[in-house]
Amino acid sequence: MALANQLRELVDAFSELVAQHLRLARMELAADARFVGLRVGVIAALAPLILVGYGFLCVALALTLRRVMAADLAFLIVGVLNLLIGGVGIAVVGRQLGGRKVMSATVAELDTSTSLVLPHPEKRP
Repeated sequence: MALANQLRELVDAFSELVAQHLRLARMELAADARFVGLRVGVIAALAPLILVGYGFLCVALALTLRRVMAADLAFLIVGVLNLLIGGVGIAVVGRQLGGRKVMSATVAELDTSTSLVLPHPEKRP
């Protein structure tokens, strides 16, 4: 009888552990989705600014540079400069997205639980 109770408690504890892992996974997925969604929103909001800024700055700076060099060279220099600045901004946000480890807490907790439940191969007799 005592063995049956212990087995039932073990199954209940394991079920609760799995349920907690699932709750953590859901919470972490929601947080990760908010993080990624916000960064994608920032990129989407910045892209038109880069395009509009590119246009105005290209024209204004190229018209200014046209006084000291050929017009086509002035427009080329201004265009490359604006593309570089916009590309660096997007690369910074992209690096933030790429460096984010998705569900890191869930994976860590799952590893901890697994190491407690399953014996390590090097510790087996």
